Amino acid sequence: MNALIIRTYLLGSLLAGASVSAQQAKPPPIAIHSVNVDLPASTASFPPGIGSDVAGKCLICHSAGMVLRQPPLSQDQWKAVINKMRSAYGAPILDTEVEPLAAYFTEVTKQRASQ
Repeated sequence: MNALIIRTYLLGSLLAGASVSAQQAKPPPIAIHSVNVDLPASTASFPPGIGSDVAGKCLICHSAGMVLRQPPLSQDQWKAVINKMRSAYGAPILDTEVEPLAAYFTEVTKQRASQ
């Protein structure tokens, strides 16, 4: 019986030592560097209409031209895109602004596609 107690004690000591070693191990350093990106200038602007004021918030990350060149999507598809931008990237679009913005983008991209 003493041999079993000794083995259990030794195993416990080994596991405790391994745990302390793992906690003390330092992760490898992370290399951080900056990148410069030259984006093309955009002269496009959002056409006037209900929702165009909210669309201005999209200019934080996107040019108006980039948004306006998107294929025509349904209003539900635009809502999904807008909500993805809100949840994944922190777009400052309020809950109450999603519906008008989706309606606006649905209309302006449909008009642009028909030109």
